[in-house]
Amino acid sequence: MKKYFLGISLVLLAVVLLVFFLAELPYSVRGKGVVGPLKEWGLYTASDGTLMNKLQDNASGGLKEYRVMEFQRGDVVSFFFNDRLETSKVVSRGDTIAWLISNDLRMRLVETRGELAHQESLLQVYLTGEKPEAVQKALDEVELARQELITQERITERISHLYEQDLVSTQEYELALNDLEVRRYALEIALSNYETIIAGEKEEEIGAVRARIESLEKQVEQLQKHIDDMNILSPISGSILRKRNLEHTENEEVIRVADLSSLLVFVPVDVHETEYIHPGQEVIISSLNKKINASVHSIDNSVQLINNRPRIFVSVVIDNSDETGLIPNMVVDAKIITQTVSVKEYISRISRVAYQN
Repeated sequence: MKKYFLGISLVLLAVVLLVFFLAELPYSVRGKGVVGPLKEWGLYTASDGTLMNKLQDNASGGLKEYRVMEFQRGDVVSFFFNDRLETSKVVSRGDTIAWLISNDLRMRLVETRGELAHQESLLQVYLTGEKPEAVQKALDEVELARQELITQERITERISHLYEQDLVSTQEYELALNDLEVRRYALEIALSNYETIIAGEKEEEIGAVRARIESLEKQVEQLQKHIDDMNILSPISGSILRKRNLEHTENEEVIRVADLSSLLVFVPVDVHETEYIHPGQEVIISSLNKKINASVHSIDNSVQLINNRPRIFVSVVIDNSDETGLIPNMVVDAKIITQTVSVKEYISRISRVAYQN
């Protein structure tokens, strides 16, 4: 009888050992994750009046674009938000978010176009020959240019005194000097125009006017492009994220657009468990009584302290996110399915997790 029980015991022990060393069990890493968009673009205003917009690629974890729009001192800039976006839920790439209008830029554009028109009329005078009305017009332009120069000299003199007392900025002082040179140049042009009409046309002067016209046309093109670039366009297509700002922050959010075609879930896991996780592994996301299939996208290579424990973030991607019901900043449960392991290894890992906790 004793031999019988001994035999049974040996068989059971052999079975246990075989199971312990040969059988494999599924092992998974579990954690809480935070939902985020694939890409995110935001427009913000700073306390000093500057505008910032940032494009964040959450899949790569990099900042793709960062632009700051600053305005010259003394310039009056108007900001007009696209009212249609107040009731809209989505934005397409290239949609206008807001319009910015700079008085200084528009005044410079008007002045440059006016100078261009003057040079074009001057060229016509050179090409068509002397006319009595053209002589009088040229004389009037000389007198006007002389008066504008006198006025600008007085303005520049006042600004120079203020600059010496540190009451105006260097930029404002340099602008005044530049305007003075422009007025002097305008008087020289007016005088040259008058003298040419009196003396008759000259080929070299015609060439100079044509060169000036070409230069002014390029200036008009550049100023117009600068004005157009001040319009703020969305660089991505996505949903408008609306969030109440209950806390005072240095930068105020104007609008935020998220690309929700795919969603990312950022799951912090213990450092020692990252060796079991690889890109492409299956992940089960649980939220709102739903089970959602996902996969591991990437694993960070730096450690962060979360609840005083060293953790590494694992990025999980959900490709078909339309019917998941998930929204950014939602907290979900994540179960990362790793390779099956032996019973021995399974017990070892569970013991290690229990010890870490």
